[in-house]
Amino acid sequence: MKKYLYSLVFATLILVSTTVVKASNEVYYTNKENIEMTEEEYNNLLGLGFTEKQIYRMDEQTFLDNKDIHGTVLSVDEKYIRNYTILRNGITTYHSEEITEEEALNDKKLQSQNPPLRGPAGNYYDGVVATTTIKVKAKIIGISNTRMRFMTDVDWLTIPSYRYNDIIAAGFESSKVEYASGIYFREDWMDGNGDDGYNTICSPKSETTGGSAIFQLPSGSLSQLESYLYFNVKKVSGVGTITELYTSGDYAHGTSYVSQSNLYNHYDVNHSVGISIDSTYSMVYQQNSAAHASYVGSW
Repeated sequence: MKKYLYSLVFATLILVSTTVVKASNEVYYTNKENIEMTEEEYNNLLGLGFTEKQIYRMDEQTFLDNKDIHGTVLSVDEKYIRNYTILRNGITTYHSEEITEEEALNDKKLQSQNPPLRGPAGNYYDGVVATTTIKVKAKIIGISNTRMRFMTDVDWLTIPSYRYNDIIAAGFESSKVEYASGIYFREDWMDGNGDDGYNTICSPKSETTGGSAIFQLPSGSLSQLESYLYFNVKKVSGVGTITELYTSGDYAHGTSYVSQSNLYNHYDVNHSVGISIDSTYSMVYQQNSAAHASYVGSW
């Protein structure tokens, strides 16, 4: 009789265990690449700072690299930047200003004016030959007791007329942290027909004060254009508890062609100003005010 009871209990435990495992592996979400995700995996990606749109377009390798990491977004800073190009007396100058979300969304509505001609502070006047508006977001993500992640997102609210080689970057404090992974970059877009495209080809640059990627913008008619970059960091050897941590999320847009190999040695990245391009190419790049994320705690 006891043997029968033990067998019954054992069989019940197997049944319960099997049911639990099956439930945890149920498909919760399938993205456009037909990658099936459990609810836990999907939430893990959100915890790592990926947006719903980025998860929808995510490739298999990126999913496999991140699906089991339990992260927490610790800090986010978001900026809306309007860039404009002015031509006066044969001289072209490039300018940028930080604007509100409401102004940025209004620029997006006006994009159909091909393009909307706006000057400083939204004033219309002769001489403005192109205007673009972008959203730049800097993030600090905690991923373990020994690792943090810096991430920069860029969303073009108005599609740029000039499509050459651009730079996306995340700066950090070299006295506190150093790289614990390589640099990951991706850009996504939607063309005029509603078809998606993406690119992960870039020239990554790992400096002691920041990581960046130089990449080519796609050509043709576009209705959406986004990009993002991230990498993991660890404490510099000998550094104790860190109570404050900063990163800059920045983007530089090229208005003339400069090869990636030529541009590579003519800019730097740090946590205070973001991207800094030297005088060789600074006149042909629109440089924005960087977004700055800051973490105050104990790490």
